[in-house]
Amino acid sequence: MFQIASARMLPWARAHLNHTAQALIISTVAGAAYFIVADKTILKTARRNSFNDTQK
Repeated sequence: MFQIASARMLPWARAHLNHTAQALIISTVAGAAYFIVADKTILKTARRNSFNDTQK
């Protein structure tokens, strides 16, 4: 899966980087995406709870 993703998104990576480097790039991007989504979810929940507290 890592080879397919890196080859589709970054053709240069397949030609110039070994499999370990390609997997590291994909893992880093996936990890960053996970934390961005988690941060947005936390902020959304905090805003919702904040508005609920002011309406009481």
